Amino acid sequence: MIAMVAAMWLMGHRLEAQPAAYHKFVVYAGAGPGYFFNNLVVARDQVRPWQYAFAARVMWEPEHSDLSLGIQTGYYRLYGVKVTQPVDAHITNSSVPILFVIAMRFPKGFYGQWAMGQSITFNHVDAQGVEGNHDAKTWSLADFEATLGYRILAKSRISYAVELKGFYSTAYDNKTLALLFVVGYRL
Repeated sequence: MIAMVAAMWLMGHRLEAQPAAYHKFVVYAGAGPGYFFNNLVVARDQVRPWQYAFAARVMWEPEHSDLSLGIQTGYYRLYGVKVTQPVDAHITNSSVPILFVIAMRFPKGFYGQWAMGQSITFNHVDAQGVEGNHDAKTWSLADFEATLGYRILAKSRISYAVELKGFYSTAYDNKTLALLFVVGYRL
């Protein structure tokens, strides 16, 4: 009788649900439209400020904390310009940031992020009938980004979010506001 009770206790103990492991690292990726706040003087009227943006980040999110830390990179197409005088040319300006991110969760799925770091800005010129390469790239050593987002959990490891990101690059005083649709996955 004692052996049967002990066997049932051991089986019940083994069949007991184990607590799910908490996954501290999360990978996020998102894309969406961006708006460039035009600071150009030359060809100001030809600037197309509506472009696109991509972002990817890895965050460390401790279980019992509203603060998290991480690294983010991405791609911001800042603007495009098509000019016809003195030659036909298409100019694009893009930025690839590498930022350190601090995030804070707020109640009801909202969160905010502050990021700072560096970026490299690419200026691509495609001109008809002009010889040589007129492309340029510049490092911006003090860039900033502020984000306000709203996240919902779809499953234990997958989340969906929408983020409003303001990016500022100090090299040429470039400012962009982007609306990204983001998917997150807990590792």
